[in-house]
Amino acid sequence: MTAASPFPLDEGEPFRYRDGVLHVAGLPVDQLARAAGTPLYVYDLDAVAAAYRRLEAAFRPGQVLYSVKANGNLALLRRLAALGAGFDVVSGGELLRVLRAGARPGRIVFAGVGKTREELRLAARGGVVVHVESADELAALQAAGIEVGTRVRFGLRVNPDVEAGPHPYLRTGHDETKFGLPARTAVQLFRRVAAGNYPNLDPVGVHVHVGSQLADPGELAAGARVALGVLQAGRRAGLALDRLDVGGGLPIAYDGGPVPSPEAFAAALARLLAGSGTRLQVEPGRALVARAGALVASVLAVKPRPAGRAVVVDTGMHHLLRPALYRARHRVVPVRLRPPAGLAWLVGPICESADVLAAGVPLPDLAPGDLVAVLDAGAYGMVMASNYNGQPRPAEVVVAGGQALVSRQRETWGDLLAWESRPARRLPVAAPPVRQLAGSRP
Repeated sequence: MTAASPFPLDEGEPFRYRDGVLHVAGLPVDQLARAAGTPLYVYDLDAVAAAYRRLEAAFRPGQVLYSVKANGNLALLRRLAALGAGFDVVSGGELLRVLRAGARPGRIVFAGVGKTREELRLAARGGVVVHVESADELAALQAAGIEVGTRVRFGLRVNPDVEAGPHPYLRTGHDETKFGLPARTAVQLFRRVAAGNYPNLDPVGVHVHVGSQLADPGELAAGARVALGVLQAGRRAGLALDRLDVGGGLPIAYDGGPVPSPEAFAAALARLLAGSGTRLQVEPGRALVARAGALVASVLAVKPRPAGRAVVVDTGMHHLLRPALYRARHRVVPVRLRPPAGLAWLVGPICESADVLAAGVPLPDLAPGDLVAVLDAGAYGMVMASNYNGQPRPAEVVVAGGQALVSRQRETWGDLLAWESRPARRLPVAAPPVRQLAGSRP
């Protein structure tokens, strides 16, 4: 990158220009695209490790639990597990994924508003902490503990009725969401646990999550304050509760603007929890992985329009849903550095008007075969990808230490047909015989 670059990238970012070509971890992105094809997700694992070390230092002695829903790439999970990270999972599939990656069960928490009986049994067998969302789920977890023949550790997720987050879909802590228990209900459940109503369950703490992309450390602290009150009420009931999991929500600046630092959030929580005797847990997702990833695409066509050029690429909302779902704005840069030639709309091949990855962004003159990179795509990208319109999902490449590895193969058209190519299985269901009305002729 030079000082005069029309697409300035900070020196601390994983993706930077060198000799006019976008690089990541010292490797030219155009060569990665040539070797692996496009569209292509690329992740810098060294950047993920650096982000983890910063957050671990900021929240020490608290524990950092990576939120797997942000990016479940196995190579990425293995790197975090090797660093000693814990993990927050929200499904049986994510739980099996982190165990395959080498995570320690004692450092895993299982959240999620709708866990199945099979998932609860899996969690009980695995020895992970389950964050319970309802009285019904608490009863189901007790049943799972009996079935598996073990005791299960759990925490209660509290809904603090805190409005936080820049988009309605990112707000999870107000009283109209599906998440968590009202504080009063949580206290009542802890009292029932203390009375011995759930003999196979061991309570360990309280969980809360107010939302994502938080604009102020006070928003996180507000939710933590309500959760701490529930924890202290549980202690008064006689329970040995020592964990306060405040969820995630740490922001990144998708538009390059200022956001509060992890250290600012850690300081706000430290003031709140001082002297409380609680073990802090925090669940960052995008703060660890968003910056480390990019979605690389090839230009298919350029269409002039009165509002500006439409640059059609070989990826879209089926691979990166955030712009369509949240109206999120990602930075878009050319892989080969050239001056901008006006504003452009980066659009994909999907038959939906919402298939716009970036609207009104400066881009150079582009032609079919040119490459562009959608930055800050390491979180909520591939994990939300689909096969809509019969489109295969892209490959994933991880880079570290100057080497690149294909960590997930690109899907093929044949892959899309594989689950329907097997012989059809007849279900043991038959239509009941038609009953004749009294007095009617057969």
